[in-house]
Amino acid sequence: MATDKTRTISPLIKTIGDFMTLLKVVMALVFVGYCLSGLTLIRPDEIGLILRMGKLHGSTPVDQILNPGWVLALPKPFDEVLRIPVKQIQQVKIKELAAIEKKEEADYRTIDPLNEGYCVSGDANIFQASILVKYQISDPIKAVFGFSASYQTFSSLVHDLTVAEMTRVAAGFPIDGLLSESKKELSTQVKERVQKQLDRVQTGLALVSLEIEEIAPPTYLRKDFEEVNSAFINRHNFINDARSLSEEKLPKARGNAEEMINRARSYHQTVVAEATANAGRFNQLLTAWQNNPEEVRLEMTAKVQKLVIEKMRRMVVVPGGSAAAAGVRLMFDTSTGSSLPVPTNVNPAYDELAEEEEED
Repeated sequence: MATDKTRTISPLIKTIGDFMTLLKVVMALVFVGYCLSGLTLIRPDEIGLILRMGKLHGSTPVDQILNPGWVLALPKPFDEVLRIPVKQIQQVKIKELAAIEKKEEADYRTIDPLNEGYCVSGDANIFQASILVKYQISDPIKAVFGFSASYQTFSSLVHDLTVAEMTRVAAGFPIDGLLSESKKELSTQVKERVQKQLDRVQTGLALVSLEIEEIAPPTYLRKDFEEVNSAFINRHNFINDARSLSEEKLPKARGNAEEMINRARSYHQTVVAEATANAGRFNQLLTAWQNNPEEVRLEMTAKVQKLVIEKMRRMVVVPGGSAAAAGVRLMFDTSTGSSLPVPTNVNPAYDELAEEEEED
């Protein structure tokens, strides 16, 4: 009877034992899974921070910041692993200051300040702008603990600060500059002021860029502004063309003027030198003439005759007086300096010249 009872209870006990064994295995697996729940993967564009009981784990920044890879931390609620996307560049598109799209029947001659944003320039003109801001987290510790709000609200903060600084800085520029060459300077100043505000509240953010994609007047004034801007650009083009022409012509004119001045100076020096030399020779000749006038007269006569003969290509000398009856005339070829005897009958004109000499 006892043996039958034992056989009846044994399967139940065995089942209970198996269940308890299975429960222990499950509990062990759950415990292991709970212990491994602190294992976290940090992506390549992120860094990790461990909050242990709400406090940043690590004594130095090197120990506090975890590089990409697997990180083993204590399971919750003991540890919390924060993944901060420090290498991701976030973008904030600001359209609150740009023109809104209106229906065809809408009035384009006015701006509703409650629904449509705008800025006012330094000369009290209205314009609208579209802005793109890019930022990233430069100091993850400040991003988590320095700023009172959550670091996940940074986009809203950057958006609001950019709108505020844009309206403030734009008031220092005239509208003509904003629509042309001052656009880059405006974006630079707005970026610097927004960065200063972010640093002041210790957000740990760094602005990568602040680009003003478009600056335009209100829709109903756009055509007028385009004409003014076109005239402004044409004015600058004319000025640049004039400067270019001036830079091209002036050096050449200065070079020509300098060359003419140098030639004039050279001519002046040459003439003065020749005049001085002639005056010196004349003074010498005058002194010599005062001492012996007859000798100077003969010398000057000979020089003049020599000069006349040298300048003539060919000369025929016909003797006069008693020498006219001579049967020989002298013909000088100044190119060779030789004299040739020429018979009288070669040219009867020589005899006629001789007879005229005799009559005289």
